[in-house]
Amino acid sequence: MGKALRLGLVVLTVILLAGCWDNLDLERRALVLGAFVDLASSSPDKFELTLEMPILRRMAARPGAGGGGGGEGREETLPTWRLTVTGTTFAEAMRKAATRSERQLFFGHQKVLLIGEELARREKLEEVIDFWARNRESYLAITVLLAQGRAGEIFSAHPKFARSVSMFLQEQSERQIRTSRFVKHNLMELFAALYGGRDILVSRVRTVPGQDSLELEVSGTGIIKEGKLVGWLSPEETQAALWVTGEGRGGDIIPLPLPEIKHIFTLELCNVKNKIRAQVKEDKPEFNIKLEVMADILERIGFTEPFNPPILRYIEARAAEIIKKRVEGVVFKLQKEYQADVLGFGKKIEEVQPRWWQQVKGNWRELYARAPVRVEVKVKIRSTGMVS
Repeated sequence: MGKALRLGLVVLTVILLAGCWDNLDLERRALVLGAFVDLASSSPDKFELTLEMPILRRMAARPGAGGGGGGEGREETLPTWRLTVTGTTFAEAMRKAATRSERQLFFGHQKVLLIGEELARREKLEEVIDFWARNRESYLAITVLLAQGRAGEIFSAHPKFARSVSMFLQEQSERQIRTSRFVKHNLMELFAALYGGRDILVSRVRTVPGQDSLELEVSGTGIIKEGKLVGWLSPEETQAALWVTGEGRGGDIIPLPLPEIKHIFTLELCNVKNKIRAQVKEDKPEFNIKLEVMADILERIGFTEPFNPPILRYIEARAAEIIKKRVEGVVFKLQKEYQADVLGFGKKIEEVQPRWWQQVKGNWRELYARAPVRVEVKVKIRSTGMVS
């Protein structure tokens, strides 16, 4: 019995010290940070895939080191390698990419998946992301975004601080806690929404003119209807949509001009409580959106008098008017122009009237487009700042 125990311990020790059978040193792997996918420009029946991978020896070096120029330390080229291939499927394109890299491609550290506009309009997104959802190396928390234009052309912009385009997009997406001008969705969330047949908003990436070169901007959202991109919401429209759905994280800034008294105030929306009430009357759906907003005054221009209750009530009323107008505008656009239920009205009807929903869900878009929607907004000023 003692010999068997000793033998077992020896075997266990050998297994533990041997490590994983398929383990590779970091130096033998090409770590994919981001994948950028488009329709191939050479053939509309093929996909184009661009992978961004760090050049580790350059990534580890201090930016601007060794140049001897005494400049601002900005790198002229990013310390990454971009590999572009085409294929009839993304799996085929990946195999082609493997033949052009002396290191094994590894997707366990992928940060983002950026989908080009033309591809998102033509192909269903659940088919576009299918390879990443099935790949055992894929990280289900990969951030998924839409490019306005071609995804591969995003590299024409050069981030000022981030050392790769993929890292910039990931870090920028994490800033949703301070703004609702875009919405962050990862691979798992998007996959679940698309296979559940839901319409959804996905963040937009685009290049904008900078001081001396193109810059990257994450703002606004793409409207995904029946799995495909059908249009865009501006950053302000995205804010209004997220207030309705409750996905806004707070921190939104609202300029509040009051021309009748020649004042401008800046409000920060600290908390937005949403409630959507759905009902069916005479076989027709109706909706009531109620928003309760807590806000702080961050700035005032042209106003020198002390804040008093009448002034604060006036500011609250005007802020409520502006928020209500913006919400009504985005609801109208989604209903009339796109018939895209990204605000989840159908789900609300299913919750309160499940039997009626089963009867009308095949014709829901037509009913949704004609449904009356009432908006109520209440704003409460929480703080006027340190100086009153």
